Amino acid sequence: MIQKLFILATVALTAVHAHPGSHAIANAAAAPQTIKLKEIYPPAFAIPTAKPEWLELIKDVNITKAPVYKNINGAGPQPEVAGQDPYCDWTFTGCFGKEDLYECPKGQWALTYDDGPSEFSPKLYDYLDQVNVKATFFMVGGQVVQFPDYALRAFKSGHELAMHTWSHNYMTTLTNEQIVAELKWNELVIKEVTGVAPRYFRPPYGDIDNRVRDVAAALGFAPIIWNHDTNDWAYASDPKAFKESWIDGNVTKWANAAKTATVGGISLEHDLYTQTVDAAIRVLPILQKEYELVPAGKCNNVQVYKGKTTVPVANATSSAAVVKATPSAVASSATAPVAIAPTVEAPDAAAAADSAASSAAVAANVVGSGASFTSASAVGLGVTVIAAMALV
Repeated sequence: MIQKLFILATVALTAVHAHPGSHAIANAAAAPQTIKLKEIYPPAFAIPTAKPEWLELIKDVNITKAPVYKNINGAGPQPEVAGQDPYCDWTFTGCFGKEDLYECPKGQWALTYDDGPSEFSPKLYDYLDQVNVKATFFMVGGQVVQFPDYALRAFKSGHELAMHTWSHNYMTTLTNEQIVAELKWNELVIKEVTGVAPRYFRPPYGDIDNRVRDVAAALGFAPIIWNHDTNDWAYASDPKAFKESWIDGNVTKWANAAKTATVGGISLEHDLYTQTVDAAIRVLPILQKEYELVPAGKCNNVQVYKGKTTVPVANATSSAAVVKATPSAVASSATAPVAIAPTVEAPDAAAAADSAASSAAVAANVVGSGASFTSASAVGLGVTVIAAMALV
């Protein structure tokens, strides 16, 4: 009985798609930065206002008339009618749009890291340089303002840079004009720091529907989601409820399935916290044994920056040779909107052997997790919790 409760409670935890709301670093250590930004940027983590010329880009665009959802009590957007998803909303049903990227071909795996750069990012950069692995970093605008040198370092090291909005809010809760501001300010600061304008973005919490996609496309942007979530943020947020070993267990499970998997992976991790950076370094070799590790744009054969761009060769410095790249059409393994159930990963065997007291603590956390464990389908999470409670 208790073992079943433990498993169901764990499923409820790991069914959550993404990380919780506040992403400002508490008491972040001051880092020496040499880049002086010329643009006056909005406050970090505040929803910005778009420049008038940016709004002209969506003036005559046919945008899906989906509602602007509300984020009530931090629980994230909820569907107007439970079980219905007329606008291909990933948050509600795991639906992917035809331009969404979310996987790699069989045999390849893209490591992606959200929410940076942060004071902890250089440790991850050092390790990736050491093992000669390139990744995709989805950077938050306010974080780039705070750590511009780190953003430039990641770019010069040959990693792909993409956007994670300006303020890290649920995108389906924003107006069309706010979506424009979130993406364009994010693009602008990355371009000022690195000289390149990203073409790809990741919606915070994976929260996207066809309205958000239409606005983004009018600005020249397309989304990258994921098909595997380490849930590393949960350990950083509440290590008593989410055990660190579960991260390793999930990654080991994915690696063990490599030979029978029909597609490769894009995994979600974070470089905002010291705990998530340490986990990223620890689990990378597990995947590297079974997969070719490449950035998300490369495995999908797309150009990740706008226009005719000078991109550093892998491991090159600013004085090294460069390659010239021109934009290509956005490619995707999906040709039409498709709904895919979120991948649910169970904890590893070591975690499953934990005490009954630990199991009860996890179940209690799931039941009271409204603000902390957000962005899964509220219906799916609720059903799982009810099932777990029924076994008590």
